[in-house]
Amino acid sequence: MFAGVYGRSMRRILVLIIVALVSVLPTVFVTASRSSASGQTDQYPTVDGQYSGTGVIPARGFFTLQVAGRGGVPASGAGAVAVNVTVTNPTASSFLTVYPTGQALPTAANLVFSSGQTVPNMVVVKLGTNGQITMYNYGGNVDVIVDVQGWFPADSSFTGLTPARLMDTRPGYPTIDSQYSGTGSIGASATTDLVISGRGGVPATDVGAVALNITVVGATRDSYLTAFPSGASRPTAANLNYRAGQTVPNMVIAKLGAGGAISLYNFAGNADLVVDVLGWFPATGSFVGLTPARLLETRGGLPTIDGQSQGGGPVGPNGLLALTVVNRGGVPATGVGAVALNVAVTSPTATSFLTAFPSDAPSRPTAANLNFTAGQTVPNMIIVKVGANGQITLFNFAGSTDIVVDVLGWFPAGSGYTGLTPARLMDSRTIAPPPTTTTTTTTTTAPPTTNPPTTQPPAASIKPGTYTVNGQIAPGRYTMPAAKNGCYWERLSGFSGTLDDIIVNDFQAFNGVAIIDIAGSDAGFDFDGDCGNMRLYTPPAALTPFFAAGAFIVGQDIPAGTYTSTAVAGCYWERNSGMGGSLDDVNANDYVSTGGQQIVTIQPSDVGFHSNDKCGTWVLNG
Repeated sequence: MFAGVYGRSMRRILVLIIVALVSVLPTVFVTASRSSASGQTDQYPTVDGQYSGTGVIPARGFFTLQVAGRGGVPASGAGAVAVNVTVTNPTASSFLTVYPTGQALPTAANLVFSSGQTVPNMVVVKLGTNGQITMYNYGGNVDVIVDVQGWFPADSSFTGLTPARLMDTRPGYPTIDSQYSGTGSIGASATTDLVISGRGGVPATDVGAVALNITVVGATRDSYLTAFPSGASRPTAANLNYRAGQTVPNMVIAKLGAGGAISLYNFAGNADLVVDVLGWFPATGSFVGLTPARLLETRGGLPTIDGQSQGGGPVGPNGLLALTVVNRGGVPATGVGAVALNVAVTSPTATSFLTAFPSDAPSRPTAANLNFTAGQTVPNMIIVKVGANGQITLFNFAGSTDIVVDVLGWFPAGSGYTGLTPARLMDSRTIAPPPTTTTTTTTTTAPPTTNPPTTQPPAASIKPGTYTVNGQIAPGRYTMPAAKNGCYWERLSGFSGTLDDIIVNDFQAFNGVAIIDIAGSDAGFDFDGDCGNMRLYTPPAALTPFFAAGAFIVGQDIPAGTYTSTAVAGCYWERNSGMGGSLDDVNANDYVSTGGQQIVTIQPSDVGFHSNDKCGTWVLNG
């Protein structure tokens, strides 16, 4: 980061830039600013009007959501919930972690996504303090939508866990116990076994099935992944469908096989796998895990387990499809309360959403299980209550799409799991949805009266202004997680208002996270409104192998290694020995005048790295 000298008048008309290494304006880096619609009163509704239009979760941001007592979940006695979580409108590549409120941030992720993507994923999460869950967003700004599907009693046979990483095939990425770390990508037509029992809070014996989040990273070919009990024959079903280069997460409820393990099969190309455990069911509990079986295949020429519900063709706009789920694929004909399914849409012709609900529900719920755009293949695991006739209904909002459904297991009626008609608990988007031909439930749009969004440690948030060091603020490493184009800051030796007071300063010409080291010898620190609020830097619990514009700490935000990006003209990056903003903090840098592929090796000895928005997304090689 290059040191410039700026006049400190209110208008800052005089701007003197000292650049010794390259003749470009240096930058500090922050996530994109909040993209809410000022003055917008119409919001996306939730089931009770709470948590509607609450705004994006920023980079390094935490959001606490009240779940107990809402949408059919009782106010007390619920131990865990099944929720569908969707991210939309992200401004950067990032991941979202969902975990019990009051617990430490786990080194796991439930959704992994890139800028501009809409990604859904099912989450079974233990409830924390006051019946709440917490969501953490790593980078950029993102809107989040949460729909509840059902709940488990606190004393039920399902044991929710703080998520723990059991497998990461990428080199240099840890697991909870160092097993199955850096084992290398899975090849074409290859199967690898993963031991689950005795790890990450799962008992060593008497476990029948586990709730997992599985993520495919860096696939080299269009392919699919199947998870099934170790020792069983591989089924003709899939848990994840993905295209080359995609990062795709999906929740899986997997029956354990021989040795307390599951098998993971990759169809084509190579792909890295990341597996996080969310909870477990006992062998004689309320959930019956099955070897996955296909119940619905609308595409022509592709089979189901019993020849039913196959080849019926795409489901059109505002289309409803009734699907029998009992007495098929291992699900009994009677006594079934809910089923665990993997549902995938493929070849959709328009941006749309899919909702699964009990066939005897009085009306279609205003919730969704999958959100997708034209041409995408999107999978998601769901737990859905079964109607009295043994059927569920699938609704497609717009365009036409093929649908594939695989059953993973079932819950007996009256068991520890209570399936609900899906209900929306949160929608952070602030712009009203376009009118549709369907009827939605009228709700109030008042902001939440209890448990509003929070930012977690540190709680102190410093507003823009001028502050004394060792008086109003302590020396240390600070971050501005909501800074934007125009952010300007100064480290000061005094308060006379002259240029001589400026130790070092910077001006940021784009959106991206800023990180600044304030020294104990500094007299003061000043920053403007474009920087947003400032807080003490807190390392995230997990490293990320990809990042866009912003400042990052090596070994805490990002791992050292060789990164590749596709840049456009004007890309500028720096490797830093410190984050104080001086020229002495620059280990190496480059300004790219023509664009194209860029390769940078970030050394373990580097303190930080940052780049501007012209560099695109950096991805760790290998």
